[in-house]
Amino acid sequence: MEPPSTHTRFHIIPRELIIRHLLFNPFSDLEELHIPIHRIFMRYMAEREDEEYKEEQSHNPNFMQEKNMNYRLYPFYINWKKIEHNEQGYYRVFVRYGYLGASIFSNFKDKYPSLDVKNFFPVLAEFITDNLLKLKVNNTSANNEVNNKNEEIENKIKEFFEKLPSTSDLFGLIEKKIIMMKEVPLVILILKIYEMNFMANKNNEDIINVLKYEYLLLSYLSDDEYKNIYNNHFKGKISKIFKKLADTKGKSYLLPKNKVKYINHIKSVYKNNNSNNN
Repeated sequence: MEPPSTHTRFHIIPRELIIRHLLFNPFSDLEELHIPIHRIFMRYMAEREDEEYKEEQSHNPNFMQEKNMNYRLYPFYINWKKIEHNEQGYYRVFVRYGYLGASIFSNFKDKYPSLDVKNFFPVLAEFITDNLLKLKVNNTSANNEVNNKNEEIENKIKEFFEKLPSTSDLFGLIEKKIIMMKEVPLVILILKIYEMNFMANKNNEDIINVLKYEYLLLSYLSDDEYKNIYNNHFKGKISKIFKKLADTKGKSYLLPKNKVKYINHIKSVYKNNNSNNN
């Protein structure tokens, strides 16, 4: 992963300090900050104008504060140059969803040119649900058309997961608590996507591993924190995407609305798959 240049590490300096400097010293020499002040100021104002965006704030000790984050702890590729120049949403995704968001966005942007901070979650969720729904059960030599279509979809799904962080890397971040609160919604979504794919392919051992880390992540959150995450990131379009899949494949594919239901879901799926392994 390419380290950020001096210009991309401006988040170490509180943005409020930069804004105060601009407001109260508009004609002073700003070169002392060694950062592109005008560009950062414009980004700051753009964020303020985005009424839908509310940065996740938390004093939960299970999650890291941004000021303590070290990009070197992340095993993921991040395109720092594009974040610096704010190419088509890179900076906003970085601000809203942290290092993990920036990494996944960097991997998917070329594949989905229209990807931005507002459709980031729906694009990820819709891809896997739409393709899982299109897979046909019939996989016999007597139906070559179905086999060919399945193979095409399976190749798309394989490419999709190659762009996601691996489960082992995600599990490591959760265990070591190298996660900021604003990254948690994305971690939940990615774990859920892996869970759905493993269930669709009946990979019982992988399902159980994902469930264990979903449970561990939920144990870090209070009931209210999960509720806020659901309401701010999953309620509406994302929940409808999961409901579409659940209507076809069963209620186990739903994304639970609260922490208690999510834990009950984990226990239920775990019990079913663990019994299948015995």
